[in-house]
Amino acid sequence: MAKFDHVGDISPALLIQLAQGERVMVLVDSVRYRDPGVTVDRVKYEYPNPSGRMPKMLWHYFESLDGPGSATVSTGVVGEIRFGELKAGESLFLHSGGLMAHESTVKFDLITLASYQLPRAAFTRYLYAARLTGPGRFAYQTHGNALSFTLKPGETIRTEMHALLSVTPGATIRVNVYGGAPHFPPMHYFPLVDVTGPGTVLVHSGRFLMAE
Repeated sequence: MAKFDHVGDISPALLIQLAQGERVMVLVDSVRYRDPGVTVDRVKYEYPNPSGRMPKMLWHYFESLDGPGSATVSTGVVGEIRFGELKAGESLFLHSGGLMAHESTVKFDLITLASYQLPRAAFTRYLYAARLTGPGRFAYQTHGNALSFTLKPGETIRTEMHALLSVTPGATIRVNVYGGAPHFPPMHYFPLVDVTGPGTVLVHSGRFLMAE
């Protein structure tokens, strides 16, 4: 199993240590240092479009690191690097902008958490998340500080869309749209996300822009 560690405090980097035959997927163009023995290649993931729109298939690129050796990965962003581990078949919904690295055994695809429509808009918008499915380890980075909430059945928290970093399967997610006349300037609307337990939710103080 690959070893993950973080280096630095202000703009931390992810240190990855790989044994022979171990492979980790990382953000494209994020490798800052690697031992000569670590080989780098580009990997394309394909998966169905979760919105049902065209095109039918979407794709996402990662860079693969193959051991043996060490490599350092950095986003250049201020925020804590955290680690997670998933058992076989276990999943987590994570903002794809926060994902730094994952072992090759972890499956990656995109899902729709919720859909919503702004008043007077002719099309539906979607709240997407990356679904990681184990087994394997992964690393992600918060933008700013992070708060974790463990929700009991029926408990709800409300968060801005860009602040929602991760949520466990089983939680119910709904987007409600607020704003507009007469209390706001015309066409000024803002969606907020209600997450209802059971489940664990991670919210951070940075500004991830949710894919729509």
